[in-house]
Amino acid sequence: MRIVTWNCCRGPATKKLPLLDSLASTISVIQECPRPSQNDDSTLWFGDNPRQGIAVIASAGYRVSPIPTREVPRYIIPIQVTGPVSFLLLAVWSQQDLNFRYVKAIIRAVECYGDLIVAQPTVVVGDFNSNTIWDYKRPDGQNHTGLVRNLAALGLVSAYHHFHGEAHGAESRPTLYLLRKQARPYHIDYCFVPKNWTPHIRSVEVGAYDSWANVSDHRPLIVDLDLPREA
Repeated sequence: MRIVTWNCCRGPATKKLPLLDSLASTISVIQECPRPSQNDDSTLWFGDNPRQGIAVIASAGYRVSPIPTREVPRYIIPIQVTGPVSFLLLAVWSQQDLNFRYVKAIIRAVECYGDLIVAQPTVVVGDFNSNTIWDYKRPDGQNHTGLVRNLAALGLVSAYHHFHGEAHGAESRPTLYLLRKQARPYHIDYCFVPKNWTPHIRSVEVGAYDSWANVSDHRPLIVDLDLPREA
């Protein structure tokens, strides 16, 4: 199973979404995505602006269905993924909400959906717009380190950090180049998976700067897992 998250930086769906074909993902979570023409059990889209929302796309053999949302800040969307490996997906594109800005929104959503997270295997994936390097801007428990700690308490770990053995805030592979400048790299896109899935992580990659520089300021985060069906 391959999980991909990518902020496509707006643009026509006919130009952006075909770029994912080369990645052959099983489940894709795409931020700043225009509304796709397809809308069925393989493609879900959420947003207020038809030119800029969040899409969840499943490959053949998998289905995605929305779970009733709760009062959480935009956009942390609960999705049921059904297939050879079924799990709860929280698709993330954190926003500049006035009361729950960026990482605070995700912390709030994790609190609200905590009962669902512990009820079945869960993946929390997307554009978090956060990193430990900005912890000083927020109170303890309301920053990126607090979020990582909360997810760990629910049995979830970052696939990237587990696979590469890097600490949060010390990532060597950026997922964002601010203003598309190679000299301004940040790591703000994540895929948290159940801790008992970590022995099945086969690779975690981030798209190369040059390969995606013309289409987005973000690079796709690609997580490959070799999971048994009973996972």
